[in-house]
Amino acid sequence: MNRYGTMLRQQWEIANPTFVQSLSNPEEHFTQMGEQVESEIQELLPSLEGSDPAGETYLQKVGRLNAARLQAEEIVLAEYQPPSDSPEEDEPEDWWEGMSPDQQETWVKENVPPGERHQELMRQVQAHRNNRILALGASYDPEAEDS
Repeated sequence: MNRYGTMLRQQWEIANPTFVQSLSNPEEHFTQMGEQVESEIQELLPSLEGSDPAGETYLQKVGRLNAARLQAEEIVLAEYQPPSDSPEEDEPEDWWEGMSPDQQETWVKENVPPGERHQELMRQVQAHRNNRILALGASYDPEAEDS
């Protein structure tokens, strides 16, 4: 088993021991996973390493190649991590409904980059606001309180 397989096995044993115990052959599973990770890193490396710039010193080249390897490892290994039990930062779940519309709007602005997901969440915030206004009565206008 290569170092990636060993590292992933340790991470999975901590994060999800039940899954590891359910494997008929954990050694083979993580050996294959480690080999797959190594293969994907080797495939990704050339695009991250780039070509030798003119005037690059030996130490600069070593630094560039090491940085490319670390970046490739980070990218590839991220795909093989055990799932987290905690909600993703950019994926609101049940706790989302417990937030006020102002809290939801602040959370979206701070945690979700502009794009379709951002727009969808902002539409949900506005719908939440509208539902609260309707529930409180048609004569209630929270915007009027600010004036």
